[in-house]
Amino acid sequence: MRRTLKLSLFVLVLLGLVGGSAAYFLAQKTVTLTVDGQAREVDTYADTAGEVLADEGLDPASHDVVLPGLDSVVGDGDTIVLNRARPLALTVDGVRTDLYTTALSVDGLLDELGYRAEDLVLSASRAERLPLDGMDLAITTSKDVTLVADGQQRVVTTTAATAGDLLAEQGIALSETDRTSLYPAQPLLDQMVLQVTRVQVADVPEVQSVDYRTVETPDPNAFVGTRTVTQKGVEGEQTVTWRITVTDGVETGREQVGTAVTTPPVEEHVTVGTKEKPAAPAAVVSADGLNWAALAKCESGGRPDAVSASGTYRGMYQFSRSTWAAVGGSGDPAAASADEQTMRAQMLYARSGAGQWPHCGSRLFG
Repeated sequence: MRRTLKLSLFVLVLLGLVGGSAAYFLAQKTVTLTVDGQAREVDTYADTAGEVLADEGLDPASHDVVLPGLDSVVGDGDTIVLNRARPLALTVDGVRTDLYTTALSVDGLLDELGYRAEDLVLSASRAERLPLDGMDLAITTSKDVTLVADGQQRVVTTTAATAGDLLAEQGIALSETDRTSLYPAQPLLDQMVLQVTRVQVADVPEVQSVDYRTVETPDPNAFVGTRTVTQKGVEGEQTVTWRITVTDGVETGREQVGTAVTTPPVEEHVTVGTKEKPAAPAAVVSADGLNWAALAKCESGGRPDAVSASGTYRGMYQFSRSTWAAVGGSGDPAAASADEQTMRAQMLYARSGAGQWPHCGSRLFG
C-alpha cells in the first residue's frame, strides 16, 4: 500500500473517533434530582425521568409522586422530583384510618390533612420526621361534651381521648357499682353526652314481729262456745336483711337476702268447751214475749262481747261474774254465745225479775 493511502485511512479513522466522542459528550446532561425534599445534581445520559431514577437506584412505588412522569423526556437543566409515600396508621378521636402520605414531618402531615388547630393532642412531636417504613399517629381534637354527673349538667370543652379520660380530667371517681352512658374506653366525639349514674347497694337489717301459734285443747267441762286462754301468746322477733339498691338517691330495688329469728314466739294455749248447753228451765219459758233485744241494746248496744269501763259488767246483759255463775254460767260472760247469754238472762229474770237491770229493765216490756 502506498504511503499516501495509508495516511488517508489513518485520518479517516481519527476523524471517526473524534466525532463519536464529541457526540457522546454532547448527549450527556445535568438534571436536578430532588428526593423527599433533598436536591442534588445528577449527570446522566438517560432520556426519561424513569431512566434517571433507575440509574440512581430509585424504584418508585405505586403511592410515590414523581414529577414529571416516569415516561417524560428530560433535558439538560431539568428537575425531577420524587416524593416517596409513607404508610401511616392514623387514629383521630379513636377512629383509625390506614393511609399513605408524602409529608415529611408530623407538622407537614397535619397541614396536608387540614388539622391546623393549636390545641390538638398528638402522640408525636410536630417536628418529628415521618420514617419511610411508616408510623402510628394519634390525634385528639378539641370537642364539646355534655357531662351529667352528681345532679349537675354542663358542657365541657376537652381534648380527652376517651370517656374515662374525661372523667379523670374532671376529677369524677366511679365506684364499682356506678354506671356510665359511655364505656370508659369509648372514644369521645363532638356533641356527645356522658352521663354518670350513681348506684349504691347496701344490706339493711329490719326487725319484724313473728306471730305466735294458737294451740286449742278440748275442755269437756266447759260449754260449747266457751274459750279460755290458759297461756297467753307472745309475739317473737326476727331480723330480715334487705339488699337495697339506690340509684341517684332513689331506691330502685329491694331484695330479701336473709332472715334470722332473734326471739322465738310463745304459743298461746286455749281450752275450747265441748259440753252441750243445758236446756232452758221451765221458768224461762214463762218469760217468753219479753223484749230481750231491747234490754240488750240498752245495756250493751246488743254486743255479746261488751265489757263495762270498769270491767265488772260483761256481755249483752252486763252480768257480773258472780251473777253469771249463780245462774249456771262458767268462765267469762262476754266469751259466751249470744244464745247462752239470753238463756241465762231469762233464768235470772225468772228468779229475780226485771229489777236485776235497774236502768234498763223496763225495756223488757216495751
